[in-house]
Amino acid sequence: MIRHLILLALALILSACQDSTAPQLHTRDTIPARLSDWQIVQVNDQQLVLNPAVLPYDLATPLFSDYALKLRTLWLPDGATAKLTDTGSLDFPVGTVISKTFYYPRARDAADAADVQQTEQRRVAFDGASLALDQVRLIETRLLVHQTDGWQALPYVWNDEQTDATLQITGAVKRLRLHSSEDSDAEVESFAYVVPNRNECAACHNLDQNQDTLSPIGPSVANLNHELTADGSGQNQLTSLWSRRWLAEEPAVDELPESAVWQPGATDSLEHRARSYLDVNCGHCHQPGGSGDTSGLFLHTGATLPLELGVCKPPVAAGRGSGGRPYSIVPGRPEHSILSFRIESSEVGVLMPEVGRSLTHNAGLMLINEWILNQAGRCS
Repeated sequence: MIRHLILLALALILSACQDSTAPQLHTRDTIPARLSDWQIVQVNDQQLVLNPAVLPYDLATPLFSDYALKLRTLWLPDGATAKLTDTGSLDFPVGTVISKTFYYPRARDAADAADVQQTEQRRVAFDGASLALDQVRLIETRLLVHQTDGWQALPYVWNDEQTDATLQITGAVKRLRLHSSEDSDAEVESFAYVVPNRNECAACHNLDQNQDTLSPIGPSVANLNHELTADGSGQNQLTSLWSRRWLAEEPAVDELPESAVWQPGATDSLEHRARSYLDVNCGHCHQPGGSGDTSGLFLHTGATLPLELGVCKPPVAAGRGSGGRPYSIVPGRPEHSILSFRIESSEVGVLMPEVGRSLTHNAGLMLINEWILNQAGRCS
């Protein structure tokens, strides 16, 4: 009884000392139903406001998710630091919370909130500290929390009023209408935006099928090694982590790998842009140990041999997923390449990636087609 009272008193003292305005870390068995209870982001006066303690970050080349934009944040507990690894990932400490809020710009003269705008912009209505909710439609916020026993994925779905998001472990479906441009006569495509359930989160975030563990995908060393544009500071993002004392050692950014910006018009080479695009969209599965490694097709940046990248490589199992095409990549012939066929498809069971999209990313498809078109050689 006395021991119980002592522990209770200590808990009350720690609770009183804790900064009530700071992000709140919740253990695996005390996960709140509301996103606001984490205090990572809060809705205030029609603004989605970031907690000053979190760091907004940006990826050089992000995963395509049905044209949704993503507001990403990172938070580490006081005194905790991340480490650079030899594999190109960041080893984040226990207590780290990574958030990713998916949203769309509202379509001009939209009939209702289901009308959203297609864009290739990296950010809309975000000023570095808050997101203007009168200009956007919030869909979901995914948290990746480093618990003492591993990473935990938590999908929170925003309500129609855009006041808070609730935990939806089983996922959700949002019916949306995508406007291809701001022109009133623009093409409008209805589609189902799918919020993944917990198992679907694991399909991408389990990078080694021999282990039942999750890992972050986006915030790799290479994808963070560029100027921070999320808050307009213009500082290299790895340097920003070091400035916050969130890195155990000062990064030599000039000596570290750097992902390309994939968009047409970027200064990076076609090869670098295409490989960065494939790495972030496909490489988490198509790498040794990933769910796609039995295919023999490896699309992570570590792959170097033409055959493992798919050049003149026949499919392991022929079927409708091959589209009747003979090889993953036929140099100079994207129209004969399985890779192009599966990126272009929006048919369930054919499209790649299998999770996270139902629409075709036309600009991304054009990039990969151009990359294949510029490859020399022939398959015999």
